[in-house]
Amino acid sequence: MSHSAIPYSHLYVDLDGTLLRTDTLWEQVLLLFRRPWLLIGALYALLKGKGLFKAYCLRNAGIPDIGLLPLNQEVMDIIQLHNEAGVPVFLATASLREVACEVSRIIPGIAGIIASTPELNLKSENKAHAILEHAEGKAFGYIGNDTSDIAVWRYAKGVFYVGSTPSITKTLLKDHDTLTIIDGGSYASFSSYIRQIRLYQWIKNTLVFLPAFLAHTLHGENAILLSVTFLVFGLMASSVYVLNDLIDLQSDRIHPNKKKRPLASGDITIPIGLAMYIGLLASSLVIGFIFLHMHVMYVLLGYALTTTFYSIIGKRIAILDVMILAGLYTMRLIAGAETVNVPLSEWFLGFSMFFFVSLAFVKRYAEILSRKESRILIPGRGYSTGDGLILLISGLISAMLSVLVLALYINSDAVIRLYAHPHYLWVICPAILAWLLQLWFLAHRGKMHDDPIITMARTPMTYIVLFIIVFTILAATV
Repeated sequence: MSHSAIPYSHLYVDLDGTLLRTDTLWEQVLLLFRRPWLLIGALYALLKGKGLFKAYCLRNAGIPDIGLLPLNQEVMDIIQLHNEAGVPVFLATASLREVACEVSRIIPGIAGIIASTPELNLKSENKAHAILEHAEGKAFGYIGNDTSDIAVWRYAKGVFYVGSTPSITKTLLKDHDTLTIIDGGSYASFSSYIRQIRLYQWIKNTLVFLPAFLAHTLHGENAILLSVTFLVFGLMASSVYVLNDLIDLQSDRIHPNKKKRPLASGDITIPIGLAMYIGLLASSLVIGFIFLHMHVMYVLLGYALTTTFYSIIGKRIAILDVMILAGLYTMRLIAGAETVNVPLSEWFLGFSMFFFVSLAFVKRYAEILSRKESRILIPGRGYSTGDGLILLISGLISAMLSVLVLALYINSDAVIRLYAHPHYLWVICPAILAWLLQLWFLAHRGKMHDDPIITMARTPMTYIVLFIIVFTILAATV
């Protein structure tokens, strides 16, 4: 692209949703979530004005790590082409000057900035007037993405629109002979939303059926009620996955695989992510209150509070995070038992805790091995790369203890009363032990996926052991 081919002497580029596939102010708000008490001050500042709200977020959350934020590569290519043609490119943003300065420092090709102050929000007409003053009567081009940018495009010689909203496109074509439309990924695909709620993780919620299956009461009305319990826990878990990814945006963007998640990559915007969280959470609670007993809802509410604590604080505290994860699995068992009014044996609860603690340890151990080459402290976690041996030993001990407690449970009076041939159940002990040890072998060899559920689903041993358990229980029952 030659200078003569460009009919203007300056190019101005918007920041949020244009150069970046995210919004820096929303990024700062999410950083405040790590200290929830600051959100009260944020609401108060918002009531006093947008500029003061931005200043409050800057003061208390700081500037997001610009180098980690997802860029719109097509906009970057346009900036590079203009630089090669000798046309200076300026950042014109409603973000505060401090944020804009950091962007111009990190992202190449920016010649200068026009930005907001706490007293003046540089948006719509305010931005148009600032650009006209900066351009000093010279023709300019502008890249924007929002309805508020129409005020700037009205004066622009070169019009670039990042997005696909028909009303904006129609307005721009009415006022301008030429329009360059840039794909901004405004609308995430259906598969992005499915990946975000991690539908495959709902398999964990099949644990709610286990107490009724072991008590031989998984039929009729019980099966229907347990299906509702399965649904509400699935919706609740998905809401927490969204919240977790929102809070973990920065650390996920460092991770080689997690950076591809819809929120981290910018496929799904932060406001939509927050709407998904609220919608999934509300759906879970409403369905639960309509169809389930209050005892089940107490467990669900406890699950919601525990997972929220885990997402905001708990996962950053070593060992406590593992205990919380194991407890969340066990809560599913308790919810299933409460749904059909089946008592849970203390032996069975003990087995489940040790079993799930081992699975939680293997998840953390795999994370540490995947980061061994990169940094000492695992971002967003309470572990360093030197903690692997402790996690390995703790996880293996937990696996052994779970099988020991299971053996004691099989020998208890409760099992003897439930099964015609309880001695058949001893086959389950070596089967579970073999499966747990294989998972640990895979993790130790660096073959464990970031999400152990995926590894379990891909491992033939999982299905072999599952078949052995189900067949053995049925045989012991008859």
